[in-house]
Amino acid sequence: MKRLFCMFFCLICLNAISQDLTTKQGESILPEQGDWSIGTTAHPLINFVSNIFSESASSATMPSFGDDLYFYMKRLTSPNRAVRYMFGANFNMHEETWNIGLGYGVERRKGNTRLQGMWGYRGFFSVGDTFDSADLLSIPTAIYEDSYNMNMNMGIFIGCEYFVLAKIAIGAEYHYGCTFSINDNESSFNIGGNANATTMKINFYF
Repeated sequence: MKRLFCMFFCLICLNAISQDLTTKQGESILPEQGDWSIGTTAHPLINFVSNIFSESASSATMPSFGDDLYFYMKRLTSPNRAVRYMFGANFNMHEETWNIGLGYGVERRKGNTRLQGMWGYRGFFSVGDTFDSADLLSIPTAIYEDSYNMNMNMGIFIGCEYFVLAKIAIGAEYHYGCTFSINDNESSFNIGGNANATTMKINFYF
């Protein structure tokens, strides 16, 4: 993740001189109250680009459903507040495992330049299991069998995003919280662990 942050902050530094908040056509660069946003995690693509320059081309693999892919929607209910919705999925065809989940959160925002700070809280619920690749219909019925996993995650986040173009931003967030998990009818509770994560995102506002 250190390489990801280096690339992110280098991009901010390269564009730091340009703080115009409108385009030549007069369009606002920053999001406004009532705007929606669609975003996704950016680290699978950034890792791929980074690997091209640090490894041989034959060892660099394209992003796929083997990566954790998270999709975000949010709506700015005021200039300083947004409501978040999240969908996450992971399908690993090699290990024949899958996970899928939904989340909700509230975001507070601060900043009057291209660089915006944000913080807030969120919750996430997911289920998953192994599946038989010969019968993909086993995925929706797996949770009724003995082997399955369920996770409930609650936590806080802090981060920032930088608007490289009009209403298009890249950002980084740090999440910390607690997770209640059930795996094959055995439950566990931990603080931190897989609830402690850093993510890179790209958001499109409209």
